[in-house]
Amino acid sequence: MLRWRSTAIGSPDRVSSLVGLVLASCTLLVLGLSLDRITDDQLRGIVTFLGVLVVGIPILGVVSRRESDSKIANLLVVAFITKLGFSLIRYFVLAVVYGDNADAGKYSDWASQIAALFRQGIFAFPDGGISGRGDETERIAIVLALVYLVTGVSRFAGTFVFTSICFAGQVLMWRAFRRAVPNGDDVRYGLLVFFLPSMLFWPSSIGKDALMVGCVGLVSYGAAQVLGDRTSVGGIAVFAAGVAGLMAIRPHMGLIAIVALVVGATAGSIGGIRKKGASKSAIVRLAALVVLVGLGSVGVSQFGKLFGSDDGTEGTSITSALDKTKAMTGTGGSEYQPVAVSSPLDLPAAVVTVLIRPFPWEARNVNGLIAASEGVLFVGLAIAGRRRLLAWVQELPKNPYLVFCAVYALVFIVLFSYIGNFGILARQRTQMLPLVLVALAMHPKPKVSRRQVLRERRRPDIGQTADILCDEVAEGEVALG
Repeated sequence: MLRWRSTAIGSPDRVSSLVGLVLASCTLLVLGLSLDRITDDQLRGIVTFLGVLVVGIPILGVVSRRESDSKIANLLVVAFITKLGFSLIRYFVLAVVYGDNADAGKYSDWASQIAALFRQGIFAFPDGGISGRGDETERIAIVLALVYLVTGVSRFAGTFVFTSICFAGQVLMWRAFRRAVPNGDDVRYGLLVFFLPSMLFWPSSIGKDALMVGCVGLVSYGAAQVLGDRTSVGGIAVFAAGVAGLMAIRPHMGLIAIVALVVGATAGSIGGIRKKGASKSAIVRLAALVVLVGLGSVGVSQFGKLFGSDDGTEGTSITSALDKTKAMTGTGGSEYQPVAVSSPLDLPAAVVTVLIRPFPWEARNVNGLIAASEGVLFVGLAIAGRRRLLAWVQELPKNPYLVFCAVYALVFIVLFSYIGNFGILARQRTQMLPLVLVALAMHPKPKVSRRQVLRERRRPDIGQTADILCDEVAEGEVALG
């Protein structure tokens, strides 16, 4: 049984548990009053909702205690409940606004058929269904089918479980930041990662994005254990698990993570040679690089299969794969002319496009307008937090984890500059945004006024003053002699 650290009435753990208890009680009340009116899908969804609350809230309490900050428990619980609430909003948008013409509904249909076969001991894909849609798509359906074996077939239940996986990834990113960035503002980072509209809305559904954010969380936490001051061998296993998940869904994202960790480990080894405990860190990072060689070879193979040519052969170059991506995404009603980085001169435009666009005048529907509004918000945060960005620039060469985040974001931006659809871009950049938000969550450098600068310049140097006094004393003694 979990025990509260504090017995005070207002302790964070008690408040969090009380919030969860009230929500569960209200849910049970609504369930009891409408039991004869709700469908089987909704009933299983309500039961699953209660289940994730009962399991999730105590886990968040344990996380807050392990981080030695019990006050953060309330933030985590509020973020979790808000996330689950947005999963319902996302469900409504997909089912009603889009007329259920989205991948989430298709995944649910496929998973229900696969789960039925699994119950019969048949481990195969149904004919005429998901077969032929690609290995990555089939794996999402398998994960959802495994969920349905526990919860029963319910799209609501699947939505809550996938949203919980996504939130777990966000929590791991927050823990990674606390572990590896001692000069960071962890509360601000938590607010950005948990409550940024994109992070609340886009990955809160059945599909690849929720699982991708969960895997990026594993990758980030593993990287923090490998690259942080408190180096841990276990971080290699955590990172490898995250990379394996990324490669199973989107192989190129696994490769991005590997490249970022290699660069971060190299920077950390060079910069930490004289630090205490540097030998242990070097050994752990060397072991991580050995593991990454194997993962990288698998990733390259999967990348080639993903972007194979029409005649069944694998793609021969990254350029051809990116060109194919540009052609595949340049349709659907939200298309635009991509930047497609081919030289360093294209990089500034690519950064603006991948992070901020669509601009308000480029929005063509409600979703586009929401994405554009968040772009404006992001620019405002960058301007208001310019001293935080300055602190990030100064800290970057000293912190391998910041190097990891920067390289991950940079490679992501280069690859996704070939995306030619605002809808796809707004949805998939949630896999990278938390690592960019690190730069906006540093403690700002103290502001120094011009008057203070002038005063410091006019103040005589203490060492020079002492030398002058010694010289005068010596001259006096000579004169007296």
